[in-house]
Amino acid sequence: MKVFKNAAILSLVLLSNLVSAHSGLENSTPANGAMLNQLPESVELEFSLPVKLVKLKVIEQSGKLVKVTSAPSKEFKSNFSIELPELEAGKYKVIWVTMGKDAHKMKGEFTFLLNTSDMEKMTHMSDMKKMPVNADGHDHQHK
Repeated sequence: MKVFKNAAILSLVLLSNLVSAHSGLENSTPANGAMLNQLPESVELEFSLPVKLVKLKVIEQSGKLVKVTSAPSKEFKSNFSIELPELEAGKYKVIWVTMGKDAHKMKGEFTFLLNTSDMEKMTHMSDMKKMPVNADGHDHQHK
C-alpha cells in the first residue's frame, strides 16, 4: 500500500511539472475584449515562459487579413511587440501560434474593438499630442 501511495505522489509531481512546462499567454495589449478609443501602435504579447512566436495574424471583422509591418521574432523570449499599420474602426481578432523549447506548439486568440469615431484622421496614439485641446483649435496648455 505504501508503494502505491509513493507511486501516486510521484506521478502527480511529474504531471504537474509537465503541465507547468508549457507557456501560456499572461497578458496582451490590447487586452482580450478591450474597447479602444485610440489607435494601437502595436500588439504586445507577454508569455509565462520564453517561446518562439511562430505566427501572428490580425484579422478585420470582415475576415480581411491586416498586414503587420514587422515580422514576428523567431527567438525564444517572453515578450513580443508587433507593430501595427493604421487601423480603421471595427472589431479585430489576433491569432497567435508559439512553440516552446520542447517543440510543443500552442495557439490562442483574442479580440478587441476599435472605436475611432472622434479620431478618424489620426494614425496612432502619438498623434494625440497634435490634436487641439479645445473646439476652437487652440492649444491652451499652461507652461
